[in-house]
Amino acid sequence: MNPFYQYHQRYVEIKSSLGNELSENNFVDFVENQSAHLNNLFMAGLGMSTLFLRMGAVIQMSQKLHDGDTSNDALFMKQVMDNLRETLPSDTNWKNLWYASMQSGSLWEASIPRDSNKNTILDRFVTFRNKFVHQQIRIVPEHLLDLKKGLQIFDEMAALYVLFEESEIILKEGLYFWHSHDSYLELHPFVQNGDHDGLPYLFQGMYENKSRAKFINTLRGDETEPQQNEPLQLKFQPMQEALRGGAGQVFDHSERMKYYLDCFVGRETEVQSVLNWVGGDSEKRVLPIYSEAGMGKGALSAGIIDALIRENIPVMYHFCGSGMANSLHAVLYHLILQGKKMPGMNGAGIWKVEDEALKRKMERLPSRYHDVIHLFQALLTDCYTPTAKYLGKPLVIILDGLDEAFVANSQIKVNDWFYTYNEKDEIDEEWSSPEYIKWIFTYRALPTKSNSGFNLEGRFGLEEIPTLQPLQGLNESSVRKALEIFDVSEEFLQAVLKNGAIV
Repeated sequence: MNPFYQYHQRYVEIKSSLGNELSENNFVDFVENQSAHLNNLFMAGLGMSTLFLRMGAVIQMSQKLHDGDTSNDALFMKQVMDNLRETLPSDTNWKNLWYASMQSGSLWEASIPRDSNKNTILDRFVTFRNKFVHQQIRIVPEHLLDLKKGLQIFDEMAALYVLFEESEIILKEGLYFWHSHDSYLELHPFVQNGDHDGLPYLFQGMYENKSRAKFINTLRGDETEPQQNEPLQLKFQPMQEALRGGAGQVFDHSERMKYYLDCFVGRETEVQSVLNWVGGDSEKRVLPIYSEAGMGKGALSAGIIDALIRENIPVMYHFCGSGMANSLHAVLYHLILQGKKMPGMNGAGIWKVEDEALKRKMERLPSRYHDVIHLFQALLTDCYTPTAKYLGKPLVIILDGLDEAFVANSQIKVNDWFYTYNEKDEIDEEWSSPEYIKWIFTYRALPTKSNSGFNLEGRFGLEEIPTLQPLQGLNESSVRKALEIFDVSEEFLQAVLKNGAIV
């Protein structure tokens, strides 16, 4: 069963039948005198594109839910919940799920390259579709250019048929599966049987106070109730549980901090240099710490955090690690919630939120990456309210392991946090971090625009501390100072230096 072929073929056949009518010379006359025929073509294009978009998102989402660790991918669970359960999903929601589910380097990603404005064909289709459905674009000569762009968009969406043409939806023991290259992926409960005809129906959203699902026929487009409503609730239940351990909760780095601090020796000079910078009057508010692997950047970060806390200097921090912890999107959640739990006025954390729109966002954090960036910027700029012991001191934000976050998702980077965006998620202008904030980033090598995707050089004024750029292994004086309390012999000390040498 391949509904993709049917929708694709219908669009191709209608367009082919119109032939020269769509040529540059005849198009104006065609729009004026045969708008019904052009409308049929547009309806076919919309139906094909919507099916490709939604089913593509379902296939990728089902794969990620099948492969993922629920407790380690709570951000994804939140995106699924927000885009499917809490609203009647629109094509915008399905586009969000395509992006959230898409694996880096996959054919799904390669099929939707970004243009010079960082938009994919999915972005362009959803924008056109919304304007056409709401009659901001109509089949009239005045909208000629928009109509031509629409046809081009449909042709690009038709090219996505390559993602589906050698696959099919099959029914096995009452459940639908995506059958592709001898592999079977269960699509249940997002694709289910309808009431009577045995055809695949695609999940459309939760109705009746989010308690009952509706599905749409992938072949005919009519709606139906699912044969069983319970499986969808069973699918959403673990997602809700996962949110309590991820996007809705502060990450717990206590074990990592304890591990690092238990073995943290010989870095007093480096830590003090950072404290001097934090408390000094340097105009450069970004401190990079970089080195090759194994030099102790994580341990140094833990030592810096510990020293800042002991000095009553407010600090928010995140150690990039495995799974969800590698996502800079999730890091934003962590920093926002971490600030909410830090000692603040009236026990309310360091954010004093009075704007009603921001209050609603704090009660339910936005799902979209750029919306979370906007919220974080607003909190830092307008809502930071430290307690008396923090007054007059900078707020330090430490991100350890930016290179790991980049490897996990190269499409988003820390640079994104320092721009404002319009409603299309296009850059409006640079965002200036408040002067009271000091940023510390650690990573494995000095990144450049060509090799990492998060170019710090040129984008920020970077503080220069030679012992941190690059961070070196422990030198002789550090080793001697660390071991002096044990009163070891010179022979033992030299053996440590020899065996622990980094070359």
